Amino acid sequence: MREAMDVGGMVSAMQRFSYHSLDSTNEQAKRLLESGEIEDVAFITTREQLAGRGTRGRSWSSPKDAGLYLSVVHRRPFRPARETTQFTLSAGIACVDVLGDLANIEVGLKPVNDLYVDGRKLGGILTESIVVGDEMTALITGIGINIRTASREVEEGAVEPVCLEELGFVVEASPGVMDGLALEVAKRVDLWHRKVFEGRFEEIQDAWHLRAVNRGTPTATDTRVRGTSRERSNE
Repeated sequence: MREAMDVGGMVSAMQRFSYHSLDSTNEQAKRLLESGEIEDVAFITTREQLAGRGTRGRSWSSPKDAGLYLSVVHRRPFRPARETTQFTLSAGIACVDVLGDLANIEVGLKPVNDLYVDGRKLGGILTESIVVGDEMTALITGIGINIRTASREVEEGAVEPVCLEELGFVVEASPGVMDGLALEVAKRVDLWHRKVFEGRFEEIQDAWHLRAVNRGTPTATDTRVRGTSRERSNE
């Protein structure tokens, strides 16, 4: 399905792909890119992930209908490829803003891709880029946000999870409501990613620090943060 939407005063055409079950939305994004089904900007959702992933190869518990499992895909060139890590920061900004606007919950960003509330982990971001030489040809932004109470597998030593339901914000399990939440997050991610495509890195860094867990401290305001991005080379 293809939808036209107003993003920051501009109309952006965004494809939508939704599924009942996937290994992971990021892996499905790669398959859709390889098959040529994604033309420019798209977002992918699923009700459950059987092999959800976080950074450093960690698993991401994705029980059915208990979370937002989303990948936003941009099929467009970007150079230099080493700056693709900025997209992790911009995605975090987008998620914090959406959750603040919709749920009135103060979410903090913890270096560099985690969403925290009161010391517990609400969600995470995994950006992956397809790179040829010094140019990114496609970007995949994977986002997982815990929505409802469920049994979640937590790796030893991992931070305790929390969900929106525990924080007093109930999201209906109906497909329409979940699709609306996914669309809102995808729109906001696209809006902030545009700033990276335009080379506005200083603005991204400043906005990230304003939303950091330790906002207002010297560490949060005086250092530059590097994002985390997995690269997949087609050379």
